Amino acid sequence: MSRNESSYCNFLLISSTAFAKNSDIYKKESWGVGIGYRTTNVLYDTDEGHVGDVIPLLFYQGENVYLDGLSGGVYIYQGERFSSGLEAKARLFDLPKRYQNLIQATQLDFGGGITFHYTPEMDIKLSLLSDVDGRTYSALSTQYQINGGRWDAQPFAMIEAKSSRFNNAYYGLFHKDIGSGFQYTAGIKGRYQLYENLYAVGKSSVTLLDGKTYRNGAVNERVDWDAFLGVAFFNSPGQKTHSQLDNKAYIRMATGVATESSFMDILGFHNKTDPNRNKMSSLFYGHPIADSLFGMPIDFYLTTGYVHHHKSNVQSSFSEYVLAIKAYYTFKWPTRWRLGFAEGVSYSEKISYIEHKGVMNNGYYPSRFMNYLDLSVDVNVGDLIGNKTLRNLWLGYSVHHRSGIFTQSSAFGRIKGGSDYNTLYLQWDF
Repeated sequence: MSRNESSYCNFLLISSTAFAKNSDIYKKESWGVGIGYRTTNVLYDTDEGHVGDVIPLLFYQGENVYLDGLSGGVYIYQGERFSSGLEAKARLFDLPKRYQNLIQATQLDFGGGITFHYTPEMDIKLSLLSDVDGRTYSALSTQYQINGGRWDAQPFAMIEAKSSRFNNAYYGLFHKDIGSGFQYTAGIKGRYQLYENLYAVGKSSVTLLDGKTYRNGAVNERVDWDAFLGVAFFNSPGQKTHSQLDNKAYIRMATGVATESSFMDILGFHNKTDPNRNKMSSLFYGHPIADSLFGMPIDFYLTTGYVHHHKSNVQSSFSEYVLAIKAYYTFKWPTRWRLGFAEGVSYSEKISYIEHKGVMNNGYYPSRFMNYLDLSVDVNVGDLIGNKTLRNLWLGYSVHHRSGIFTQSSAFGRIKGGSDYNTLYLQWDF
């Protein structure tokens, strides 16, 4: 996949149903969370030949919704031979590192596709997508599923047809009139089970540009390659599915105040409250997906959240949206307590005052799209006051964190810094 058009971070079709949906290898419902390092060449005529990124990945296979790395979708129709739906994919624009924070060209492309389930191991898919400015492209792709017990792999191939507007923008860098074009991709992706839920994951591919695009003057390489290697946690075969789990869905309501302290400072119990006392309120929903990891009783949830940043004397109000996987470990001391941790992504309509100040002080431009972390501790209210009717209610503290992974990811604007909020919450399991 050419990363300029389609480095969608769907490197690892481990849990996805976009392909091989009917294969018996994959459970009806599955999940995963991982991180790794991606390297690729720079196509353009620059003095930097390649660039690397740290990429966090989320995977989820539900009845009608799926996540695959930093892509995802919703099924509209599912049949034995065909399925169709809507999809969104993050597209990285691989420039030399020194330009990535200034330009920040990573974005989400939206569209839809139809998949033909040729065999249980092989799918053929036709997609039509567009960037946010209406530049369109289409892709005809196929993938074959191979299962080797502790490992599985998926060879894939794809032909992409780019509209003139898309080709001119991303391969002519907005000042070359290339016209429409094609490109051809082949590669392989897969995973290997290291220990129970822990897997090594990887992907490698090459893309050949058409001659007209290659000779336009802005592009210096005709062959585009990328590779990814990382680790991930996945559900193991035989683990319970959603309908079999004892843990329940939850609603969490929180409110909090910004802090000038970093995430690591907070972990060290050093906290300096924002003197402007910028506040946020949030509402999260958690969907249970697992109740164990390495045989330990750890509950996992796919969680989505809406965050409202309140108006203050230094900022206007705005919204933030979160998608993550959250884990809880429950222990008794002497009442039930839980430690929680979430990894995911956050998109903010505006940049908060505290985040803008911190990032700019570090010498970077802020990004709306950032990595998201949530660290929490809570206590069961019913146990605490001896009221069984409140055994599903939890009172807790959490840190709401956005950051750019220490400048290591172009997906988040190659940024050092972010923002943190100390919050209190009530969470109800239902």
